[in-house]
Amino acid sequence: MDIVLFIFLTFITLNRYVIQTNLSFSIRFMELVGLGVLYIVLRNLSNKNYVCLLLMVVVSGIIQAIYGNLQLLEYYPSNHSGFRMTGSFFNPGPYAGFLSAVWPITLGMYLFNANIIEQMRSKSGSVFLKKMFQYIFNYIPMFGVVSILLVIPASQSRGSWLAVIISSCLLLEYRYRVIKRLFNKYTNLTKSILITGCILIIGVSLLGIYLFKQGSSDGRLFIWKVSTEIIKENPVCGVGLDRFKAHYMNHQANYFSQHGETKETLVADNTYYAFNEFIQFITEQGVFGFIILLFVLFFIIKIKTADVKERNELGIIIKISLLTIGVFAFFSYPMEILPIKLIMVILLSGLAKLDQNKTKLFQNFKVNVPIIISLKTLVVGCILIITVFSFKYINSLSESFKNWQFALNSYQYGDYETAIEAYEEAFPELKDNGEFLMNYGKTLSIYKQDEKAIQILERAKIHLNTTIIETALGDAYKNNKQYKESEIAYIHASNMIPTRFYPLYLLAKLYDEIGQKEKAVKIAKVILGKEIKKSSTAIKEIKQQMKNIITKNELFNKNKEPMK
Repeated sequence: MDIVLFIFLTFITLNRYVIQTNLSFSIRFMELVGLGVLYIVLRNLSNKNYVCLLLMVVVSGIIQAIYGNLQLLEYYPSNHSGFRMTGSFFNPGPYAGFLSAVWPITLGMYLFNANIIEQMRSKSGSVFLKKMFQYIFNYIPMFGVVSILLVIPASQSRGSWLAVIISSCLLLEYRYRVIKRLFNKYTNLTKSILITGCILIIGVSLLGIYLFKQGSSDGRLFIWKVSTEIIKENPVCGVGLDRFKAHYMNHQANYFSQHGETKETLVADNTYYAFNEFIQFITEQGVFGFIILLFVLFFIIKIKTADVKERNELGIIIKISLLTIGVFAFFSYPMEILPIKLIMVILLSGLAKLDQNKTKLFQNFKVNVPIIISLKTLVVGCILIITVFSFKYINSLSESFKNWQFALNSYQYGDYETAIEAYEEAFPELKDNGEFLMNYGKTLSIYKQDEKAIQILERAKIHLNTTIIETALGDAYKNNKQYKESEIAYIHASNMIPTRFYPLYLLAKLYDEIGQKEKAVKIAKVILGKEIKKSSTAIKEIKQQMKNIITKNELFNKNKEPMK
């Protein structure tokens, strides 16, 4: 496990810094390095401390579940205006994903608490501690099961529901062996009927989950469809870590420019994630990276932890917990959520600890004491140097993020000059961050610093592309009298999300201002005939302005006609 995870991390690093031509700012990569260090630390915990760590994960799930319940009861505000419950997360999806990751650990510790308590009590000499362990491992998992069950249905996250159901069935079957006993009892015909019935129930359940939020489901299917085009263009090593968002919207625009306004336009939007970690992983790391991932999954399944009953049960809990995260990963973006990744690293380190077939490398090599001391000194020195430079970089990065936030606040108040100054201070550290460059370029465009806005927005497109970047770029080009480039940007923005009125509105205004009256009228008529996805005051105003353009140009053409 240690070797294959090291190869996995090494490939991602080489693909990011050596193989790919463009390097984007990536918090995810920084987290990946930090999680690698954490894995090494957790790998050296004793079994007793590791079980206590799993209990702390359960406690964190209980705290989040209570927090969510209090939000539902309106004692605390949620972190998203569109949802009543988010826990401490930014929307219910990651919140439900975190609870679903904690769930199998909680249920597993509750179902197998007798063996876990016995294991913990045997390693504690004090009678008081033995009694305390009994109460803690009896009641905390039980409270966790109840509190999470109360909150998960309200999250309306179908991926988390499916993950919780699958993990619950597996843990309950392993504990009580109900299906095994039934299969041993009945004839082959009865078994076939039971299997067919189970398949039908699963099929109907999956259909129900799909229909529950059909628009959302269709949106995910469309994202997966477009993502395959990125994979076709970059099959071997992908586009690099955190660069899905740099490529996706361009491919979505290409799709609609080729196929027109299909029914899929109704579910298209600005997209940052693939909503399927496996598809996104292939997109970013290619088939070669996916093969390494399959080796990781193979070793997770292959690891044996069954020297004693307690360890076998702990190994089963860990494997089912990893499976639960995997199920959720089919429908969401857990690898963007640090708390879920922390749980995954805890589980992987525990599985590597419990592996009964692991071997110690270099155990037969004999090294002299002076060489050992020199090597240890070298390692400690390297760690100290890396730590010093890391803290220096982190402090600098922290200041840059503070300046970015200050710039966003200044922008909201209309103080564009102060916002631009803050953006300039943050630029050296965040010059490869697409979202930062988008905000910076948009502010420059509004403040009429068009040449600089064009430079920043064109740089932003290398790392991220959205309708916001394209429309801001179109505005900057128009103000700079580069009308052809402005037209291209507006058309590209319109192709990205064909249901949006604003890019076409800007295009019609551009044609009208530069005297291309026929094109202006044509686009205005397209806007007036466009189906409204969600009515708003802005759309009504756009339609009225398009009527004005048509009326003005028809009157102009009428006045141009010669008198008979």
